[in-house]
Amino acid sequence: MKIAFLGPAYPLRGGIVQFITILAEKLKTADHKIKIFSFKKQYPKFLFPGKDQFDHSGKKPEIEIEQVLIPYNPLTWFPTVFKIKKWNPEILILKYWIPFFAPAFGVIIRFLKLTSSTKVIYIIDNIDFHEKWIFAKTLTKFALGKADKLITLSDSVFEDTRKMFPNKKIIRSYHPLYLIFDRQRFNKKTAKKELGLTGKKVILFFGYIKPYKGLDLLLKAFPEILKNIPDAHLLIVGEVYGNDEKYLHLISELKITDKVTFIRKFVADDEVEIYFKSADVLALPYKQATQSGVAQIGYTMDKNILRKNIAIENQKYSWENFIKLIFNE
Repeated sequence: MKIAFLGPAYPLRGGIVQFITILAEKLKTADHKIKIFSFKKQYPKFLFPGKDQFDHSGKKPEIEIEQVLIPYNPLTWFPTVFKIKKWNPEILILKYWIPFFAPAFGVIIRFLKLTSSTKVIYIIDNIDFHEKWIFAKTLTKFALGKADKLITLSDSVFEDTRKMFPNKKIIRSYHPLYLIFDRQRFNKKTAKKELGLTGKKVILFFGYIKPYKGLDLLLKAFPEILKNIPDAHLLIVGEVYGNDEKYLHLISELKITDKVTFIRKFVADDEVEIYFKSADVLALPYKQATQSGVAQIGYTMDKNILRKNIAIENQKYSWENFIKLIFNE
C-alpha cells in the first residue's frame, strides 16, 4: 500500500517531526511504500518563538521526503496537491496540533478529494489549544471537516473532538512510547557523575519550555521541596519559547540558584538518555495538557513521574497497536 504523510520532516525538528518519522519508519517496515510531503519552511521567523527550526545532526531518516509546502504561502498549496495526487497514495496521514496550519491543510485536502480517492487520516494532538487562536474552532472544522478518520491521542481530546464532529469516525488512542533513544550508555550513577550531580536527588523538567507547561509553578514550589529533601536538585533541560529572563529572575528571587541546573537548548536525540537516567523523578507541572511525548520518554526510561492535570494513562501502548488503528475501518 502507498501511504503518504503531509507534515514537517527532516531537516526540520521537534516532537511532531519525531512522531511522523517514527510512524513512517514503522509503516515502511511493514512493507508499505512511504513518502513524506514535508514543509520547506514551518513558521515565518517572526512567529517562531524558539531559536532554530532545523535539525543540524545530519541524521536523515531512510524515508523518501520531498519538501513541497510552505503552510503560510498559498502559492505552494496547489503544487502540493498536484504532487500528492501524482504520487497517488491510498492513505494520506496528517498531524493536527495548532490552527496555524488549518487553512493550508483544509484547502489541500478539499482539492485532493475532488480529484482522487485518497483516504485522509488525521492524528490529533490538541483540539482545545494551549495558546489562544482567533477563529480556532472555525479553522479546526475547516481543516478536519473532509477527513475520513480522526485518531486522538488522549481521552480529553477524544471527547472534545466528538463534540465538534459528532458524525465523524473518531478513534480513541494514546501517544505511543518513544523507543528511539539510547538506553544502555548510562545508569543513574554514571549519568549523575557526568552531569556533576552525584549525591543529589534529581528532579527533571524536560522539553520545550512554554508558559502552559508550568515551570514557574515548579520553581515556586521548589523551596518547599528543599525543606523536606535538602539534597534535592532541579535539572531543567529544554529550549525556552520566548523570553527566559522570567525564569532566571525567579530562580534568583527564590534564592535557589545553587540548587538548579538550567540547560537552555534543544536536546538532540543522542543526548536525551543522560538527562533522564540522571533523574530520580520526572516533573510535569503542566497547567493545561492533553498528552505528552515527554511523559512517554519518561515511561520508556522507567522514571517515576510527578504530574498535574495531565490526561495520560500509565500504559505501554506500542506503535504496532497504534498502526492497527490506521487500517481499522
